Amino acid sequence: MLLLLGGCTSVDASTRPDPNALYRPALKSEFQNDLDLLGPAPRYTISATLLPDELKLIGSAVIEIPNTSRDPWTYLIFRLYPMLRHYGGSMVVQGALLDGKPATYVYINENTALRLDLAKPLMPGQSVTVALTWRLEIPRWSDQSAVYVLFGRSQQMISLPLFYPSLAVYTDGPTIGSGRWWLLNGTERGDAAFNVASLFAVTLTLPSDWTPVTSGVEVARDELDGQTRYAFVAGPSREFLVHASPVFSAISAEAYGTRVTSYYLPGTEAAGQAALRYAVQALRIYSDHFGEYPFTEMRVAPAPINFRGMEYPQAILLGVETYTRHRDKLEMLVAHEMAHQWWYQIVHNDPVSEPWLDEALAEFSMRLYMENVYGEARAQRLVSQRWIAPLEGLRARQQDTAVAQPVQAFLNGSQYETVVYAKGALFWDAVRRTVGVRRFERFLQNYLRKYRWKIITTEEWLDELRQLPDPAVLTLFEEWIGELPPK
Repeated sequence: MLLLLGGCTSVDASTRPDPNALYRPALKSEFQNDLDLLGPAPRYTISATLLPDELKLIGSAVIEIPNTSRDPWTYLIFRLYPMLRHYGGSMVVQGALLDGKPATYVYINENTALRLDLAKPLMPGQSVTVALTWRLEIPRWSDQSAVYVLFGRSQQMISLPLFYPSLAVYTDGPTIGSGRWWLLNGTERGDAAFNVASLFAVTLTLPSDWTPVTSGVEVARDELDGQTRYAFVAGPSREFLVHASPVFSAISAEAYGTRVTSYYLPGTEAAGQAALRYAVQALRIYSDHFGEYPFTEMRVAPAPINFRGMEYPQAILLGVETYTRHRDKLEMLVAHEMAHQWWYQIVHNDPVSEPWLDEALAEFSMRLYMENVYGEARAQRLVSQRWIAPLEGLRARQQDTAVAQPVQAFLNGSQYETVVYAKGALFWDAVRRTVGVRRFERFLQNYLRKYRWKIITTEEWLDELRQLPDPAVLTLFEEWIGELPPK
């Protein structure tokens, strides 16, 4: 009997279906094991149809949701990011199923979230499948190049980050049952999205003359009477971006096994070529210093965000004015936003409560870019002109303040950017000088490795800082960032 039972269990493992096979094309072969090590994560299967002329998107999603917390869940929270005031969209959920049965739901948090009640508590380690359908009204904004549009249509482009209901982050509390769902609303001043690393399979249908710029990698394409249906997969990924235009052209290059594609608008080909060159350089430099970029695709595209930038998984969007009247800002913008592929996408943090964790490090990363491309003298010029001078101006106005604060704690955008970006970057620069270049680089590599696809808090980050052998780094934290929290 024992021999028979043993024979029954000796099934060739290679014949078992691979639960992650669908998502593997998004990652370079040497990083596909990340999927196997990720552990339970939300899996989104999304179908969306974009109707540009009607300014609508019709969507449906099936989401497999594991309870990875210590608490039983009696309800789920989905964030409806298009409903944020500065996004200006209108998102109507038209139906919800819970494991195939109709579910009750209610809008909460100024309609920026959906609470879906569970028929019975979802215990830690258990999973549930939610199916949602929705309709999205897309706002139309001015076509002036000076506008700042994160979501909606402007200048022959449609930007749709987080166009789907996104499972909110659940954070365990100090005791069982004291955890909470994340319900903060970001503002135009900082980033809005806070998400656990997830897996995505997205089918997107749109007019064939429109070119989509997305997260992930395209795995299939069908032509359907003037419409094109694309299939994309992505993950591990914090979110899935859809950005599109009927007038995009594109050029590509390869860096360390990743295809980097730069999109550009008519009349800006030279800037599009420059953006590609900068992105390739940044990908190589940051891969060398932090750890290799794991994905097969990376995209760079203009967007209606004047001369600013915004990071998304496997894509960065750059303001249209950096392709024209503000070309002098293009390279530094690319260098900053590319760094977010490591500090936001791979290692994530709450962008509303603790924006400094990714923004200061992404800003400091520009110094590494400059010294590797142009040498130490140009890097020092960056430090002096971009960081020290604005901070001195802020101090002259008596508006200097702690770096480690929520976005809403800052007086205005100027104070926020100078303190979180410039002062935060100067802290990292001081740490590097204090511990030495090689030890600092090992610190960042270990940090990336330990918190890969996880969410970091300031307290956890400080635990890592305390591992450095020089106690002066904690003094630097108090000098540059803020008071040390109690252990």
